[in-house]
Amino acid sequence: MRLQSVLYPVVLAFLVLVAACGNPSTDRAALVSTGPATAEPAPEPVAMPVPGAPSVLQAALDASRNLPEPTPAPSAAAGPTRGGAGGSGGGATGPAGRSVTTEVTFYGAYDNDPPGSAAIAYPVKHSEAGGRGTYADPITFAADPDYMAVGTLVYYAPLRKYFVMEDLCAPCRDEYQANGHPHIDFYTGGFDSGVTACQSALTPSGQVAVEVSPPPGRAVDTTPLYSNGRCLSG
Repeated sequence: MRLQSVLYPVVLAFLVLVAACGNPSTDRAALVSTGPATAEPAPEPVAMPVPGAPSVLQAALDASRNLPEPTPAPSAAAGPTRGGAGGSGGGATGPAGRSVTTEVTFYGAYDNDPPGSAAIAYPVKHSEAGGRGTYADPITFAADPDYMAVGTLVYYAPLRKYFVMEDLCAPCRDEYQANGHPHIDFYTGGFDSGVTACQSALTPSGQVAVEVSPPPGRAVDTTPLYSNGRCLSG
């Protein structure tokens, strides 16, 4: 009896232990992890508005809508023009020519060589002495070709006329060859003796400036230097 009483509690405890190992409770299984843990995403921080502080994005948008209008580039102002009777306005369309100082005289058909003719030694623009004084139709002038090459264009501001070298001036040649004295002779026209008084009236005292190889667009007066007994005194 005593052995049975001792073995009974031991056997009972063993059966309880076997039952517990063969039938794990669901509560215990719930404690075992079956996969990797997934962390909950952290909440985005919420910017708290600051009273009285404008939004940077809104300020940028407002600035882009209120850009100042572009200022147009200033245009080049047109220079003054000047025209004479029957002439055209000024405003050269190219670089200025070379200024030279020279003696200026005048001659006409009346005192040409041969006298009473408009013959010229180096026809360039004309077959005989003439011209209106424009860039396209300059008036004949005579000189030493060693001083002014044949075909040289000059502009004489006091008379507002262009002239072209296409005749020989014997006195001009002699002066230039003897002592380098510069001298050119502008053609006035005129087949009568009255042209000589006009030539004297037009001739300046001393040497004056003329522009060699001038651009087109200089102020021009196409009134003849001498015509029908009338002289254009400069």
